[in-house]
Amino acid sequence: MILKSLEVANFRKFRDQLRIDGFTPGLNIVVEPNETGKSTLLEALRAALFIRYSAKTELVRSYVPIGDDVAPRVNVEFEVQGQSWSLEKQFMKAPYVRLTGAGSRSESDAAEEALQELLGFERGNNRGSDAEARGPLGMLWVEQASALAVEGPNRIVRDTVRGVLEAEVGAVTGGRRFDAIRANIETAYSALRTSKTGQSRGELATAELRVGAATSALQQAEVTLRHYEQALTDLESAKSRLRIVERDLADPEVTEQRKQLEGDKKVAETITLRTTAAEAQYAQFEERAAAAGLRLKRLDDAEARDLDARSQLEANEATRNEAKQKSDAAADEEKSLRGALEAARAERERCEAILTTARERVGAFAKAAAGRRAIVALKALSDLEERERALLSDAGATIDAETLDHLGQLERAAITARARFEAGAVKVDFTLADGTALRIDGKSSDASSIDILAATRIEIGDIGSLVIRPPEGSGRSIEADRASAEDALAAALRALDISSYSAALSRNERAGAANRELMALRKQIAAACPGDPTVGLAAGSDALHAFVSTLDESVTESVAPTEDIDELERAAGQAKPHEAAALARHEVARQSLAKMEKTLATAAADLAAATKEASGAANDLEVVLADGDRPALESTRSEALRERAAKFEGLEAARESAKAFDIESIQRRIENLERATVRANEDRVDLTGKIATLEAMLASEGTSGPGGQVAEAQDEEQAAIAAGDRLRREADTLEMLRKALAEAASEASRTFLAPVTKRAARYVQRLLPGCELSFDEELGPSTVVRAGIDESCGDLSRGTQEQLAILTRLAFADLLLEDGAPISLILDDPLVYSDDARLETMTDILQDASQRMQVILLTCRSKAFRHVDANRILLP
Repeated sequence: MILKSLEVANFRKFRDQLRIDGFTPGLNIVVEPNETGKSTLLEALRAALFIRYSAKTELVRSYVPIGDDVAPRVNVEFEVQGQSWSLEKQFMKAPYVRLTGAGSRSESDAAEEALQELLGFERGNNRGSDAEARGPLGMLWVEQASALAVEGPNRIVRDTVRGVLEAEVGAVTGGRRFDAIRANIETAYSALRTSKTGQSRGELATAELRVGAATSALQQAEVTLRHYEQALTDLESAKSRLRIVERDLADPEVTEQRKQLEGDKKVAETITLRTTAAEAQYAQFEERAAAAGLRLKRLDDAEARDLDARSQLEANEATRNEAKQKSDAAADEEKSLRGALEAARAERERCEAILTTARERVGAFAKAAAGRRAIVALKALSDLEERERALLSDAGATIDAETLDHLGQLERAAITARARFEAGAVKVDFTLADGTALRIDGKSSDASSIDILAATRIEIGDIGSLVIRPPEGSGRSIEADRASAEDALAAALRALDISSYSAALSRNERAGAANRELMALRKQIAAACPGDPTVGLAAGSDALHAFVSTLDESVTESVAPTEDIDELERAAGQAKPHEAAALARHEVARQSLAKMEKTLATAAADLAAATKEASGAANDLEVVLADGDRPALESTRSEALRERAAKFEGLEAARESAKAFDIESIQRRIENLERATVRANEDRVDLTGKIATLEAMLASEGTSGPGGQVAEAQDEEQAAIAAGDRLRREADTLEMLRKALAEAASEASRTFLAPVTKRAARYVQRLLPGCELSFDEELGPSTVVRAGIDESCGDLSRGTQEQLAILTRLAFADLLLEDGAPISLILDDPLVYSDDARLETMTDILQDASQRMQVILLTCRSKAFRHVDANRILLP
């Protein structure tokens, strides 16, 4: 079998249609990252072949994408024995299956049966778990992780293989004598060992327990002997170490070295005290020189401060007097201009009050006039609004274009269905004499006219009957189509409250005319309500209604004002500049006064600060002079500097002497000697106790000693081993007889399995040189023999199990291929546990196999298969 293309839609993660072409008869590799749907494609291929289209199981429901209500669909194109086939299958909603090929086409259950016969599988349980019914392709299409355990082929493959191989099991054995001998041997063997597991029992088990006890006793005696010998060695070693420790504690050189270090420590401490005293004397005179220098600097600073303070005080007094004179003049100017500003402001307020009163009278008269105009306009607007309401009712009956178009389609469909009905039906009219009975298809009828769509028998009383057959191609579906179309049209007309499609067109024409007239009428209404900005009346009918509702009867009683508004506005306008000029002059005078007052305050503050500074400078100078005048301070400083120089020479000499002795280094050496002595004493105590313990333990062993115990245990072990060997040889002899008989019985099975074993061996030898693979009666891989050791396939590593599972599938595929079965190999994410060497060997084997059958690998590891020469396919 060769897969050519696969197309899926609405299948799990593939909501949109996905088609994969380009499969070749040889090796094909689909390399895509995880989560791209490779395993889903294999599941879709299994569903197309092995799951019936009509199934509604949980597995089939899982094909539907999560959250969608769609029908999963799979299309497969493949080739079997040179013949191309196409398979289409849809699940859940409107399910169907269609198989096309070999000049034929089948659907539904017939297609399912034809597919089973073509590919050699049986109808399963639709749950996706019936591996026994899938046939060769079910064994060779391996989903992810399914090849990690070695297992036998399914029932159909086993039956097919047995039909290919021509041998009979059990042909070389049989007969009552053989059965009796075999039964006696089994009885004797079961007295010594269990038949299934070969575990010892009876006398053999007792002998083995005796050997185990003797061996354990010998081992315990040997351990005791080793402990005894080790104790002697440890005792001699402890005594030797104790002598060394005591010699070290009595070493006279260590005592002499400690005395010398103690003397050096005392000398170093004396030198350290002398150096510390010299440093203190040097620091004392250095402090005196520094203090004298500070007092001289304080004197210089105090004299300079006193001179500066007196000069600043005189300057600040002159500045303050000048500022006071300017401030008094500015205050007089501000008072005069303030009076002029008050007079100008009073005149402006008088003129504005007169103007405001006049404007209120004019505004009241204007509002009354606008109200009278609005009342007249509202009366004219009433007739226009009445006409607008009537037009709005007609314009609201418009049917939208989409609904109108749908109504037209329904009417055309009804006309078409009616025409088909009239063309396909036969109309029969009846004119019967009174009392004549009419029966149509066996039922009484009093109709005078009927439409016949299918062959109908008409019986007229006792006269006779006739059968009317309409033309070929008519049927009851025509009547159903006509009724459905007419019902849909009637429902749409009822929803719009009209009688026909023409009535709908007329309604839309009336509505269009009403809309056009309504637009012209609204322009008239807008022209009739222009608004009046003089009284805040906006344009529009709503504003006019609201304005008129606020008017009262006073609008008809207002009197025109007599004041001259322009003259009053000119008088108020002239008063404002006069006030502004007076305000500006006063503001300048006020700012000038504020500036002068600020200058005066600053000058007064500066004078107060200068007075305080002068007093403080004089007091500071007096305090400094109290400690002595300048000549006395300079003399004290010179004497302190001479003494400091003399003490510095003594300090340097003391430091040179201290360099010869490092008191910290001497102290560390003394502490190290003390720690060594303490540790040696501790070791002496520990060794003394250990020696006493070992001597006591050796004394407790007694006179016989561990050597005698070992000799006794060896004798007992040899006797137990001899007894056990005798029973074991007997059991082994019986087991050899059992195996010989079993081999004779299974000779036919080995003959039967030889072709399968031979085909598998050529693959296994390439992967595991020197190994042999055997099969059980169910054709499943059983054991691997390596270096003469049998290993169960189930005990092998995961990687080796996966490799053997693939190789045995190839062996069965070769055997089935020779029988003409449809074969192809698909592996999903294979060889994930293979090392580099075995991966390369396995890919070479798969490349060789692709020369005989189509092989498809689905993988996410592009690097692992980069070296393989194959047809690579990418998902769209």
